[in-house]
Amino acid sequence: MTAVWLAGCTGGDGGDGGERRSGADYPAVDEWLTETEIGDADDTYDGTLVDERDVDTLDIAVGSSGNGGNFAYDPSAVVVSTGTTVRWNWTGEGGLHNVEAEPEEQLGESDYTFSSGEPVESSSEQFSQTLDSAGIALYHCEPHLSVGMKGGIAVE
Repeated sequence: MTAVWLAGCTGGDGGDGGERRSGADYPAVDEWLTETEIGDADDTYDGTLVDERDVDTLDIAVGSSGNGGNFAYDPSAVVVSTGTTVRWNWTGEGGLHNVEAEPEEQLGESDYTFSSGEPVESSSEQFSQTLDSAGIALYHCEPHLSVGMKGGIAVE
């Protein structure tokens, strides 16, 4: 299992790994990650999305450093191709975490609904979701939404 770190390395079978796309090209993701009326803004988001359109499987760390502790997804903003499987891998840091895509609780802009289940504290937990149609997947960690533990994926 390979985790994706801030340097932009990719999991899976390689890819652009580090090329960035402007958040302005993905307004729903940009708004979600900077929104402060629904949880806090994600302080790890720099206004760009990591371009991972050439990978079949993308690993995202859950419980990475950010938002005042280990309360971040890494990376928090990515672009993938349709058919990509995203694996969220718990780091064991920051306490209880989960992954929740609930459009009605996230600006109503997400095209995906999924859940890893109840929050867990683990270094071996993993949740996978295949993103099989173009759109936007906005998600958050229930216990840490208030501090900005949010993520966004543009699927092209």
